[in-house]
Amino acid sequence: MRNIEINEVYTLFEEIKKLIKKGNDNTPTVVQPEIELPDLSAISELTDRLQETIEKVRKPVKTECHHTFSIASNKIFFSVIGMGVALLVCMFAIYYQREEIASYKDNDLKYRYVKMQRTITLDRIGYLEDIFDYKRDSVKIIRKQVEQHEKAVLEEAKRLEQARLKEQEAERLRREAENLKQNK
Repeated sequence: MRNIEINEVYTLFEEIKKLIKKGNDNTPTVVQPEIELPDLSAISELTDRLQETIEKVRKPVKTECHHTFSIASNKIFFSVIGMGVALLVCMFAIYYQREEIASYKDNDLKYRYVKMQRTITLDRIGYLEDIFDYKRDSVKIIRKQVEQHEKAVLEEAKRLEQARLKEQEAERLRREAENLKQNK
């Protein structure tokens, strides 16, 4: 930091005194030093240009995009070939999965049919396999038989459960009746 000399400070105060004049009523008035103002016409010109630019920016701009697909490009050609191969692989995979799922459904129906029959011989199993392999119309009949059997089994189970509940209720009422007889 620079040391300010007393003469410099004195000079500053003298300049400030000259700027302040005392008026008629002993109120100090500040005399502004004359400052040269720059030419402001350039600012108004710049403002006009800025307004024009803002108006141009605010106007909606219509843009059109054109995409071209040319198989002549190596990248596009090999991409299309690759996607085609991938699509074929997926189609074959889906086909074989559907076949396997259908096989699972058939095996499930065979199991339910054997369960419905309770006892089955090897000849009957061979006949059942032939039906599923060659006579698809008969599979519908077997499916209906199995579904009817399962429905009948469910209804029988419901009746047995209701009978068991009624029997428990009757037993409870007998015990209550015995308790009432003993309490009298």
